[in-house]
Amino acid sequence: MRSLLWATALSTLPVAALAEDFQVAAPVSAATVYPQGATVTRTVRAEVPAGAHRILFPVRRGMLDYDPPRILPSGGVSLGATQLLTGYVTDAETIYSEAQSAAQAAVERLEDQVTGKSDEIARAQVALDGANARLAFLGSVKGGALDAIDPEALRTAAGLIGSETATAQLEKQQTEEELRDLSEEMDVLRRALAQARADLARLTPPEGPVDMMAVSLEVDAPQEVVLEVVYLDGNAAWRPDYDLRLSRGDAASVQIDRKAVVQQYTGELWDEIELELSTADPFAGIVPSDPQPNKAQIGNAAYKRASAGASYDTARAAAPAMEDEVMVEEAMPIVAGLKVEGLAVSYDYPRKVTLAPDGGEGLQLALDTVTLDAEEKIVAAPRFDQTAFLLAELRNTLPEPILPGQASVYRDGVFIGRNAVPLIPAGAEEELSFGPLESLRLEWTLLNNDTGDKGIVSRSNTREQAMEFTVENLSDEQVELTAIYALPFSEQEDLELDVRARPAPTREDYEKRRGVGEWDMELAPGEKKLVRIDVTLDWPSGPELIWRP
Repeated sequence: MRSLLWATALSTLPVAALAEDFQVAAPVSAATVYPQGATVTRTVRAEVPAGAHRILFPVRRGMLDYDPPRILPSGGVSLGATQLLTGYVTDAETIYSEAQSAAQAAVERLEDQVTGKSDEIARAQVALDGANARLAFLGSVKGGALDAIDPEALRTAAGLIGSETATAQLEKQQTEEELRDLSEEMDVLRRALAQARADLARLTPPEGPVDMMAVSLEVDAPQEVVLEVVYLDGNAAWRPDYDLRLSRGDAASVQIDRKAVVQQYTGELWDEIELELSTADPFAGIVPSDPQPNKAQIGNAAYKRASAGASYDTARAAAPAMEDEVMVEEAMPIVAGLKVEGLAVSYDYPRKVTLAPDGGEGLQLALDTVTLDAEEKIVAAPRFDQTAFLLAELRNTLPEPILPGQASVYRDGVFIGRNAVPLIPAGAEEELSFGPLESLRLEWTLLNNDTGDKGIVSRSNTREQAMEFTVENLSDEQVELTAIYALPFSEQEDLELDVRARPAPTREDYEKRRGVGEWDMELAPGEKKLVRIDVTLDWPSGPELIWRP
């Protein structure tokens, strides 16, 4: 970690004034999380006597990424110098938090129990080995070795061997049962130890040599000193997520369950913290750009220099209008996390939360549920889709915007799929899609001579094209819908275009898109409607026609 000295006033304090150092933990207690990054607050507590002292707390990942943290003391505390002490603590356990110390104590207690159980198993194994050895010896005594013994002594020896064998067999049996019990107890202890170690690791205690922050302070009387350490950290984020539920009928409405998915990647557990979610972006630039002089020149040499250094944007500016249109169509969609100028919304989560250190799938939090009135609309795009789609037109009557994010979409209680939700400012109108209507079938046909119709007729400078689309209602209810089709248009005088649609579109330039026609249709159950489109294009010989039906 980079060396940092924020104040040199510490070196000027009298040595006697530094009466005592207090090493304490500095857990995360609160965070304001932005679409990218967070303002993090750590709380440091220490009971100190009157006088001048230093409070030392560990420096964790992210604390120094965006300049020194702000340190806010409790009342009655006068702060002095703040200094970074690199590798100051070699035994990290001395600065564990209460939870970390408790988890470490649990690990050590279970380790002792595992060791004790291992000793019990070893003693039982020794007893088992002894029983086996006696049985082996008794079994080795042969009849020939007893031939010289008188009958009475033989009877006594035989009885002794039988008694000792029975005793050894019983001892072996009991020891084996004891070993099985001990083995089961050991398995339980080892599982408990593994869980205790996992619990300790989950609390992400500091490891190895630890950098410490030393804060000098003075207090007039013994008291608990509380320091809030506040800093920016880029390793966190949140995004909106929604459940959209459409209720159909004469009084259609959309229920919006607003949620947030929160993640942090600091490598440290944020345990039981106070959480605020904000749409602000403190990481964005706050200084306007400084335009530099842009000198224009003429002449061959200047032209060569300008051409050699032409940027990609300059090359695009010289490209045909058609290429510019393609680039616009491929623009990236708005996604969650986009900073909207002039918009800042925050949510205070009412309960403390715990955020895993590695992000994972993120913590999903329920924010609230709102319901907006809606009007159903059915839209069909027969050139590209095989079914019509159900839309809900709504106005955001909330005092705050609906933020961009992803949504799980439900229609009549049935999950339809996932979809993006755009930014919907307060008071704005928006259309949200609620999936396909399989009972409304679409078909588009490019007519040709094989069908017996007048199809494609091409000459060197003329092209005639016929096409048609149909919309069929397979449901048992009457349906009203709008069919949308992009009719060709020309902005060049040399390209003459004649478009004939039967029936003609109800409206043209759908959503201000040039040439896109709309057909309002009412279809009875089982009814099919057809639209025929004939296109004639004429242009001078030489240029190539660029157009696709």
